Amino acid sequence: MKTIIKSFLASAIVAAGLTSCSPDDHSLASPSVMTEDLIEGIAYSVTPNAEKPNKIELRSLTKGATAVWNTPQGYKQAADVTLDLPFSGTYEVTYGIMTQAGIVWGEPYTFEIGVNDFGMLSDDIWTNLAGGVDENGNGNPKKWVPVDHSYGIGDCSAPVMYMSPDDYPEPELDNWSPNWDPGFQSWLIPADDPYMDSYMVFGLDPVKGATCEIYRNTANGPQQVSGNFNLNNSDPKHPLITFTGGTYSLHNEGFDGVCANYTNDIRIIRCNPYMLQIATMRTNSEGPWWIVWNFVAEDVQKDPSLIPSEGPSLIEGQPVAEPKYDDLESLLFTIAGSDATYLATQTTYLLNDEKPYDMMWWNPAAGAWEWIEGYGSSWAPELEGIEDYALTLEKAGKATMDTPDGSQSAKFTVDGNKIVFDSEITILSAGTLSVSGTEFTVMSISPDDSEVVLGVPVETDANGDVNKYLCANMKIKEIGGGQTGPIVIPVDNTKLGIYKEADKYLRIQFYNPWAGMDDDAWPIDPTKLKMKKDQKMVLKFTINGIEWEATPKAAFCCNMDEENWLWEPGCFDNFQAYTLNTTGENVMELPNTTGKTYSFYGSGSLQVTVQLAGFVKDFDPETFDAEAVTVNVTSLTIE
Repeated sequence: MKTIIKSFLASAIVAAGLTSCSPDDHSLASPSVMTEDLIEGIAYSVTPNAEKPNKIELRSLTKGATAVWNTPQGYKQAADVTLDLPFSGTYEVTYGIMTQAGIVWGEPYTFEIGVNDFGMLSDDIWTNLAGGVDENGNGNPKKWVPVDHSYGIGDCSAPVMYMSPDDYPEPELDNWSPNWDPGFQSWLIPADDPYMDSYMVFGLDPVKGATCEIYRNTANGPQQVSGNFNLNNSDPKHPLITFTGGTYSLHNEGFDGVCANYTNDIRIIRCNPYMLQIATMRTNSEGPWWIVWNFVAEDVQKDPSLIPSEGPSLIEGQPVAEPKYDDLESLLFTIAGSDATYLATQTTYLLNDEKPYDMMWWNPAAGAWEWIEGYGSSWAPELEGIEDYALTLEKAGKATMDTPDGSQSAKFTVDGNKIVFDSEITILSAGTLSVSGTEFTVMSISPDDSEVVLGVPVETDANGDVNKYLCANMKIKEIGGGQTGPIVIPVDNTKLGIYKEADKYLRIQFYNPWAGMDDDAWPIDPTKLKMKKDQKMVLKFTINGIEWEATPKAAFCCNMDEENWLWEPGCFDNFQAYTLNTTGENVMELPNTTGKTYSFYGSGSLQVTVQLAGFVKDFDPETFDAEAVTVNVTSLTIE
């Protein structure tokens, strides 16, 4: 991403009120100060935070002068300023000082940020406006369209309305009201105006950054431009948005000359999952007035029932919730083997080879702890000698931490969701980062997945709750080396349930907890139907007793992951479908798509379904005999 924020003329800032200082003010520098005097490293400094490189610290080094800044997050007047810039890219700041002759600006200073910090996107407004990001930083772009009728929120019934500047001296989310909602007017924006087919799309991209696409339909045809936006949320109650790359705050063509500014520090006055309202200041001959532009999320326009019945104007994110465990001590000493689970007296935790450490942040929109996925970046360098790190806990309360630099010993206790040591322990250190301390919060633990995540706090939210942890990502050392090959699940072919479903499909049933059968009545031991998050089930079988006239499809059906795994008929057009080998062996796979260990036993059915109607010669659902079909499973494994 090349997010270059250009400086703008000092005169615009002077007009905003900076001329209130008098020549006698001792904060005003000598009028002899020149642009070439204001050099980075001499007159001011631009420094990334040592631990958080996306925090850029600006500091004036010019004593006795009032400093001003033009930054990617707008104009600032302060000696010291901190910028939060979540996306990597190229940025500019311009430093200036107030003199008795006015503001003197230096040359723009360009700097690079080499890493994304998605933890900075934790405020709800990023998700509400631009769809947020997932744990890998991949975005879900959000499309906004002009309001076409009242949705019961936002005090609007059309795409534009008016608000007195006297009623709105300081914009604040959900703390304002319009003085006039004109609806659709022939002289303003009629209902059939081409503008009503316009839209804005905001997105968050790990490479392109904060993206913006503007499509404006006009009487002369469509206009389309793509670029970027910058959201300044340093004051969450007064968010500002700046458009770059030729993009602008969407408005109809007839209002091009009504407001002078549609690009820089535009005020967002409402932004929830359903409605976006943006205010621009009228600057034409009619005098200053707020023009409010109303947009509704495209999915809400298509289905207004998505708005909760109580019609809130702002949906707040979920507050931070620390991980909770009923019995953490038992989990810490539980080791899951291929055949049984053990409660050990001693456990050893090794670092995960692929991601030994990273940051976790609280995503208030999702109400969950998520990885930032920064390991391997400039601020989270790769760790050397991973195999030399090991934390051993003994149930008697003794701990040993082995690192390439030696061993440490301490006593420990388990307190709620924390492991508390009687002296400081360093689990790992890389670059300037160190997972160390006397208290470690267990952010996640799953013996089935051989996983435990230990974190130390690094950041708090406005309520003082820890919302970001630096975490060691560890795995539980298995007993005796663990399972080295696939787990074989024996199948008794004589107990396979073979029946006709919906007069269209052939079902081969392995397990169904709702059938009311004893465990030993099934062709497999259902307690063995458990897959870890990286495992898959592999079935090999042949089918006989059917005369085919066309080649059907077969698919696993299960309720493991209802969002991804479909039942008939959708399963035959989904990723789970296979072309049936009607004369030989079939090999079908069922991967665990849940992201965690999944057990079929007690809550998940397992079937294979095959198309019949349209594929069996002379098929008649009344006379088709499923009992004449024979299925021979040659193997069922989990690997």
